Amino acid sequence: MDLIMNSPETTSTERGQTLVMFALLLGVLILFVMLVVDVGFFVHERQRVQAAADAGALAGAQELPDDVNLAEQIALDYVEANGVDPGDVDITFGCTSESTFVCDEAAGTYDTIYVTPTSTAPAFLGGIFNFFGAGDSCWVSGCDVNATAGACRGACGPIGFQPADIAVILDHSGSMSSSDLSEAKGAILSMFEDFNHEYQQVSTVLTPPVEPGDYCDPINDWDDPMLWMTSGLTDQFQTSPHVLNDFNAAVDSIECVARGGPPGYHTNLGDPMKAAFDELVTNGRPDVNRGIILVTDGAANVAPDASSTSSTGEHFCDSQAPVTSGSGDNDGFESSAGNACDNGSGYASDNNSGTSTSTSCGSTNKDRHDFWDFDISDSIPGNATISGIEVRLDAWTGWGWGWGLSREMCVQLSWDGGNSWTTAQDFNISTSEQSYTIGGETDDWGHSWSVAHLTNGLLRVRVTSVSNSTSTDFRLDAVAINVHFEDSSGGYEHSGPCDWAAYWADQANALGIELYIIAWGATDKCSFDDSNSAYYYMDADEFLESLASDSFHFFNEPKSVDLEPIFYSIGSQLTGGSRLIQ
Repeated sequence: MDLIMNSPETTSTERGQTLVMFALLLGVLILFVMLVVDVGFFVHERQRVQAAADAGALAGAQELPDDVNLAEQIALDYVEANGVDPGDVDITFGCTSESTFVCDEAAGTYDTIYVTPTSTAPAFLGGIFNFFGAGDSCWVSGCDVNATAGACRGACGPIGFQPADIAVILDHSGSMSSSDLSEAKGAILSMFEDFNHEYQQVSTVLTPPVEPGDYCDPINDWDDPMLWMTSGLTDQFQTSPHVLNDFNAAVDSIECVARGGPPGYHTNLGDPMKAAFDELVTNGRPDVNRGIILVTDGAANVAPDASSTSSTGEHFCDSQAPVTSGSGDNDGFESSAGNACDNGSGYASDNNSGTSTSTSCGSTNKDRHDFWDFDISDSIPGNATISGIEVRLDAWTGWGWGWGLSREMCVQLSWDGGNSWTTAQDFNISTSEQSYTIGGETDDWGHSWSVAHLTNGLLRVRVTSVSNSTSTDFRLDAVAINVHFEDSSGGYEHSGPCDWAAYWADQANALGIELYIIAWGATDKCSFDDSNSAYYYMDADEFLESLASDSFHFFNEPKSVDLEPIFYSIGSQLTGGSRLIQ
């Protein structure tokens, strides 16, 4: 066998080639590791700079369009808090909305802020990173990293994604023509439709006030029972997002209210402002935007006395149930009991009432029935003093045997959902239907009442049927309550209608409630204030602007202008918040 042996020269050559290839591969590996490290540095730094830009833009947008300088400073503060030198930040402003009501570059008002911070990422192979948008300043020692974020606030995107509680005050006084009122109604309803009931709640307030039983009609006299707020805050103004519920009071009252009011002057702006303020403070949700929108065509010319007496008007019950223990037959008005809460649709019957001939209201052998949910607290200012309560019963008796037959009803009130009751008041009833009023303007039923006691579920009426014959039938066609109260003007001794409205505007602004005022063809003056008032003979547009949260919350427009874009802009600002757009 022949053996083939490599020469020493051949072996040495192969070893040299291997070393060269290893050196080349090692160099490539080192470059690759450097590249991976550099890319990691760059991506991390870019993410950090982008986060700083986003934070600065969103924070700065919160101050738009009100204060551009403050928006810039806050944006720089947030960028610095995210580790970027404020000196390396470029900030510009622009307009995203097409509405000049909230954004007008020519006037120096903007709804959008752009924040572009720059930083440096360490780099071993800096030039490569131009492929990643690092810019032109990328060297071996490092690469400039920049990012841009744009954020807008208000009417610069879809309306209605931010939770908000909003009260709308509509002036429907006689100085508004039918076409004017129709235009204002349409604009308000369009805004309601743009909202999303899953996020927003709305409340409606009318001035002059309307009749408690019919919010389509304004009152005829200032001494009449009146209702300022036709709907407390509700999310039921839509049947589904962007579909109005025509059966909801907030929508229906705007749709149907007529122009007019009591004889003489009747532009009262203070009381409706107070009603809106009370509703937002008492029933508004915590930590959501709150706003009042007032549309009026003039200055205030009516205000209440420093201490005025008023009433809610009659409110009928919505709920009822028999008392089922210690109450005679324990079935109350056992036949068609719901008719007692629906005046005129029929009557409720308590047949063969009771299980004894006792004539005591407190007897456990007498039939009793409770009625509640009168929807009455919204008709009373939060700081009102309750002076008296009236209960109306439309009642009579049917069949009953015996000479000297007694027929009475006893009425009690509860302020805590039926746990406690006032002393009963009783009255004789006839065999034909009549309306009976129990209590009065100054009758407190032996209890010190607060507005909180009058809310649904807490305020209850108990009716007890009393006869000395167990064969007596009692009929009941209506159960209603009318509360009389004194409104002390919140303890503020105003000096006239404009001063009274300004007081409640100040209260709203002090709590951060955004107050938007639309002066729609307002050309009169505050001519009904005392001469010592700061508003005495002030032009209406100047006065109304002073009520608004700031100049960006005030719209001074002639009657010829289309109100719908204005309401859209306001609605967007209240429910839009700020959002990133870049």
